[in-house]
Amino acid sequence: MNIATRDRAPRLGGAHLRHQWPYYLIRTVLLVVGAIVIIYPLVWMVSCSLKSEAVIHRDMYSILFPIEEIRFDNYAYAWEKAGIGDSLLNSVKITGISLACMMLLAYLASYALVRIQFAGRSLLMTVFVTLMLVPLGQVVMIPQYRLIKTLGLNDSHLGVILLYINGGIPFSVFLLTSFISRIPIALDEAAYIDGASRLRITFQIIFPLSLPGFATVIIFQFMQIWNDYFTPLIYLVTPAKHTVTQGLKNFCSGPYAGTDYHYLFAALCTVSIPIIVIFLMFQNLFISGITAGSVKE
Repeated sequence: MNIATRDRAPRLGGAHLRHQWPYYLIRTVLLVVGAIVIIYPLVWMVSCSLKSEAVIHRDMYSILFPIEEIRFDNYAYAWEKAGIGDSLLNSVKITGISLACMMLLAYLASYALVRIQFAGRSLLMTVFVTLMLVPLGQVVMIPQYRLIKTLGLNDSHLGVILLYINGGIPFSVFLLTSFISRIPIALDEAAYIDGASRLRITFQIIFPLSLPGFATVIIFQFMQIWNDYFTPLIYLVTPAKHTVTQGLKNFCSGPYAGTDYHYLFAALCTVSIPIIVIFLMFQNLFISGITAGSVKE
């Protein structure tokens, strides 16, 4: 009895320390500081988008301003000056088509790598992992540009879409294979015994169970494509085909010219809305996806 009590004492002592007020105080302070660091830039951006130019230059880093000086017309002017409307539609088009094609190809490749036995499967998976570690946009930029130009896809959305699909598949395959591999193969076998075809098993059984992985990949790839400035800068020359990241540079007239910060922040708030909407749509699946496998049952 004494031995059992003595062995249990350290564990009880550690648990007791965690319930003391210094532990809660330190934890609360750290959480509050972290929340401020994350939330303040967003609130500051929205605040500056509603200020006049004079108020911004007078006190730029403050999130407080007179209510009577709120300028909602900053958004209308930014929409017109930067061509945010046209560039927003271009970005939606490029991002949507790229994600749809990328996810379809990556899912089919991931399912084949996990569920189908064939020669060279391990080598192919190694190739995908290696490509994920290599910055393809910079390493093969010159031959990639020559290829796109030879195909006649330069200054076209199709050329940029193909580049995004090619660059995003390795990471998507790597992540989706980890999710599909956690799904018991007994489900496939049971469906096959019941007469289900390989195509039906792929899209009606495995696909719904892989949705957390899809949400994780969609959020990461959406942010990557939506915020990319380098690829559209190289391949999209015509202003009517520019994306939102190119449209934002219209607020800066030159290296020594002033910047209309109140209009720039209004445009930034506008182009940030799709990212927020996508995250809110997939946040539950995203959280379950990034925590999958973190606890061993």
